[in-house]
Amino acid sequence: MSPTLLERMLIPQLRRPAPPPSPGLYPFDRPIDDERTVRYHLRVDGDGGGLLVVNATACARLTPSGMLIAHELLRGQDRDAVAQTLTTAFEGATPDQQRQDIVHIHNLLRELAEPGGRYPVFNLADPSAGAQAARLIPPIEADVPLAGPDQIKPLLARLWQAGIAHVTLLAPPAPDSAALLAAVQAAASAGLICGVNGCASDLASGRLLDDLIEAGLDHLTLAYAARERALHDSLYGEGDHALAEELYARTETLALADVAQIPLIQATMDSLGATLAHLSGLGVTTVQFFAIAAPGEVGAGAIPAAAMAQMAADVEEAAERAEVLYQWQPPVLRTASLALLDQVRRGPRCSSDLAIRVEPDGTVIPPRGPRRVAGNLLHDDWSTIWQDAAFKAYRGRIERPTRCLTCPGLAICAADCPREPAGWSQE
Repeated sequence: MSPTLLERMLIPQLRRPAPPPSPGLYPFDRPIDDERTVRYHLRVDGDGGGLLVVNATACARLTPSGMLIAHELLRGQDRDAVAQTLTTAFEGATPDQQRQDIVHIHNLLRELAEPGGRYPVFNLADPSAGAQAARLIPPIEADVPLAGPDQIKPLLARLWQAGIAHVTLLAPPAPDSAALLAAVQAAASAGLICGVNGCASDLASGRLLDDLIEAGLDHLTLAYAARERALHDSLYGEGDHALAEELYARTETLALADVAQIPLIQATMDSLGATLAHLSGLGVTTVQFFAIAAPGEVGAGAIPAAAMAQMAADVEEAAERAEVLYQWQPPVLRTASLALLDQVRRGPRCSSDLAIRVEPDGTVIPPRGPRRVAGNLLHDDWSTIWQDAAFKAYRGRIERPTRCLTCPGLAICAADCPREPAGWSQE
């Protein structure tokens, strides 16, 4: 399905008052086969439309009628009951149109839970469909380094006010468990989808994971470099590989959505196919990739710019063979003053091109390009931040056509040409 299909649907005239569901965030856990359960979130905005988010990574915009259909289907209503609800809530739709819309939403719910080459996932249309289709929607996620409750709570409240429904807390080495638990509780209280991103060695102590889930954690993202224990541990610390696999076993038992974040450097590319197959065997079927790239021909362990397109093709092919959902994160420019190990551990600036980086002091930074401040979430209106020159420059690159005949069909190219250092995040 084209990402713009729902936007092209005829939107019936809404009766007043607005139909259910009322504005807010609605979670649903739904089985899609005998082995897998998918977590859906509906973020309903004031006009009745909003966002459908699947497993905290895939998202699609919904019209008010699309939102109502999704809500009723996820509640377990059959199609006839959904059609009756539509008839009550909206005017101007024929029975045939209602049936078509219900089928579209039903298929969308299924499609977003399946592996595929979306980039990041349903946030960008293919630029070949035209300039209008390629427009970037405002962010749906914020990556926020962990801080104390006095700093985190005001940021989370402002994120909700700005309509950013998803926060991923970036756990530092040896995080303060009490602060992390308080941050997850605050996110859940604010109505946000909440994830934690970090290394297994920093998140595997005692009952921390169980406590985080009880506090409202929606997903856990762990660094996972390779199937080979020695390679992973050389990047993330002795024993981290074993702890990551233990945590993945626990997330499956606890029915928590889990994500593997894989750094793409020359060393991890050699065994990527085996790594993805191994993760799939562990029950980890959602993977994020970030490449550390160097503008020259030789990257000293990083991926050279000239090799980025071939690297992306190899990654996408391997992900599809392993039948995992994959999400590209903006490439990271290799910093000569840092050891490669340190850059790997720092990770990407943002989770995707539909995320923003928000520092604990409120500073907002776009996902790509130089580290330019676009405003302060605690002091500036979101509309002012979104129209800042830093975001305008970012959108200018994202929205321009980036497909070419050299490497057609790559999902990564929907945002920016992977060979162009100007489109990488530069720390």
